[in-house]
Amino acid sequence: MNDAFVKDIRQSGYIHRPLPLLEQHSLEHEQQQQKVLESRTLFEYSEERAGEWIHRGVGTLRPGEEQSLLLSSPTIMPHWPPGAPEDGDYTNFGDAWMIKTLEREQWESYNRLTLELKADFHGVPNAYVMIKFRNEGLIPIPDIYHREGVHGVNMRNHEWSTVHLNIQALPRDAITELTIGYFLNGKERATADEMGLQLRSIKLEKVGGQEVTKGWLPKAGEIIFSHSGYNLVGAKAAFATDLTVSHFQLKRADQEETVFQGEIRQIDTELGRFASMDFTSFDQEGRYYLQAGDAVSESFAIGAAEVVWHASIWKSLNFIFCERCGYPVPGIHGSCHDDVIAKHKGTVTSFNGGWHDAGDVSQQLIQTAEVTWALFEMAEQVEALDHDLYLRLLEEGEWGLDFMLKTRFGDGYRATSAGITRWTDGRIGDMDDAEARVHNQAYENFYCSGMEAYIHKRLPNAALSARLLHFAKEDFQYALDEFEKHGFDQKPIFWEHTYQSSESLYMATASWAASMLYEATGDEQYAEKAAQFISYVIESQELAGIPLTNGSSMRGFFYRNPDKRVVQHFNHQAREHLYILALTAVHRSQGNHPQADSWLASIKAYGEYLKKLAVYTKPYPMISSGIYHVDECNEDKSFHYQHLFIDETAKVDYVHQLEQGVKLNSTFYLRRFPVWFSFRGNNAIILSTGKAASAAGLYLQDRTLLDIAEGQLQWIVGKNPFGQSLMHGEGSRYAQQYSVLCGEMTGEIPVGVQTFGNEDEPYWPQFNNATYKEVWTGNAGKWLSIVADLYALGEPK
Repeated sequence: MNDAFVKDIRQSGYIHRPLPLLEQHSLEHEQQQQKVLESRTLFEYSEERAGEWIHRGVGTLRPGEEQSLLLSSPTIMPHWPPGAPEDGDYTNFGDAWMIKTLEREQWESYNRLTLELKADFHGVPNAYVMIKFRNEGLIPIPDIYHREGVHGVNMRNHEWSTVHLNIQALPRDAITELTIGYFLNGKERATADEMGLQLRSIKLEKVGGQEVTKGWLPKAGEIIFSHSGYNLVGAKAAFATDLTVSHFQLKRADQEETVFQGEIRQIDTELGRFASMDFTSFDQEGRYYLQAGDAVSESFAIGAAEVVWHASIWKSLNFIFCERCGYPVPGIHGSCHDDVIAKHKGTVTSFNGGWHDAGDVSQQLIQTAEVTWALFEMAEQVEALDHDLYLRLLEEGEWGLDFMLKTRFGDGYRATSAGITRWTDGRIGDMDDAEARVHNQAYENFYCSGMEAYIHKRLPNAALSARLLHFAKEDFQYALDEFEKHGFDQKPIFWEHTYQSSESLYMATASWAASMLYEATGDEQYAEKAAQFISYVIESQELAGIPLTNGSSMRGFFYRNPDKRVVQHFNHQAREHLYILALTAVHRSQGNHPQADSWLASIKAYGEYLKKLAVYTKPYPMISSGIYHVDECNEDKSFHYQHLFIDETAKVDYVHQLEQGVKLNSTFYLRRFPVWFSFRGNNAIILSTGKAASAAGLYLQDRTLLDIAEGQLQWIVGKNPFGQSLMHGEGSRYAQQYSVLCGEMTGEIPVGVQTFGNEDEPYWPQFNNATYKEVWTGNAGKWLSIVADLYALGEPK
């Protein structure tokens, strides 16, 4: 880590205050340097032109005092907006809009919209402004899920700001409406009663050097590389398109000395033609950059995992800290959501603590529990390396553990989730309160018991450790009791993040939990359960292999259950890694079991599956989503568990999406990105698969699998077609993300890269909207979990 960053860590009190935002490396900063080739004024304020806009929603629209149009409103209303649930579940207090109607304007000759805006959101933690478009041309905007044509801006409060928006990917052949406004996201302790937004001007512009937003081919002449760097013992490669030179140079960053020169190799793939620069054989630690003619990369590290990824641990920790719920995070929000409550058997507790789930500040027990688990995983690996970081990871993990225990009622029931998407005043008894869901679900208790057993062994507090193991045993028994009563028929809860869990994932989770308890206690009853449950998982695995049209076969993947009609997929929430964690845990703890060889064979088969998947996205490290059967959409129960808020058109779109993938045989297709509908973005999916790869690679000492795991991190930090880091503050060219209530946070990671419509190629517009751009705390946990394995591996064969 460089000296400036170490200084930032110290000045943050080892992150008891947020790390600074490095906006000078952001995409928005880069946009300011783009050359304007052509411009057209769409609106410039005057009293006469103010009448071009109409008002909709809460508040008023009138001339402002700064030669501007002023949209103003209260910060809250005394009632929920029309159509909202009566109990206020997952709703705010409405919205306020200024709308300009247009006559089917053709904007295709322009690729940027530039606006002058000023937000006066008094005491609001983040001044979040939205810009929306309506297109009535060939491709209607918004889409049926209202994801396309919607852009959010995290603005500087009380300052005039010039906002640039890349509209290259926006269908804009018949624009009929432009809307600007904001949500009324509630009041916390410091929020005033009124808020306002001023508009001064809007320009359509054509600029040079615009970003690539869709497809596999990057901007011509731009080197695509891992911004964080490369593992000394792993694969090291970068690539570009349209280079005019035959060789590249690896140069030392501080001396501009060429330390390695290689031939640029042209490779043709199904994704396109790329100029590949491979420097895997170079094995000297340091900081370097690549040059190929006029194309020059930013600098990056080459070294051990603790050299390449150490700064990202601190940044991920920063993001997690900034998402604390019920804690005053300096510069972001006060102690929040005291009046989000959980009720059980005549008692009431505040459902705050842990971390907000995402940009909408909702709360999910399982999300917090998974992040807690990852923090303890990471802490264990850095204890001897960086004691300051070790102690800080423990502290943050203990904050999450406190929430896990706080929401546990001790009789099988847990407070599990609350849809919020607003700030509340902290006073229990008025209308802005929210109520958490409380359930006795076997799956959640299995999962939590395993995490409790895992964490218990890593807690320095002996008394708390002993009690945590006691709770783990109790929770496992509560889960068994419910499972024996209901089996798989205990109906999952719609809003829980475990809703999509299949039967085979359920059994993998239960087996892993049993193994964690067996390792913690030595009690044979847990060994028996672990073996019993894992047998169901193996029955759900494709071990014979499906024949492919090219004469080979594909095996090792999992189905949702042993009938093998529906392959296990993830399209939003993702827990692919639990299959491999369950298999490695049962084999590690019961290596002499009669079925141990079959467990090891299953791990190896899955590893071979990942290696075959990786081929389909080369030269990118992003792992493909997986295999789909053509008839899966006809399994209604499974299909609706996997895909939320869909109608019958989804079944037609399912087929179209498969056809955009790779046809493997008459009944199976491979998709590089998931089949998905409203919920899009694949970071959780590739990170979960990456964790499966790192767990298998670590267990089997397989360098190729570890490279696949590390490759998922590399995709996120720049080795993608857009050359952008998706982790804010790590690397460069990171863009604003959908962090509506808290604003930008160093280390934040969004839901991830999406696709457009039914296509199967990456799509990453500047448009900032849920779900794909929404910051997601769980992704930081998955990131740490992979890095922990990379730290643990030493130097595998």
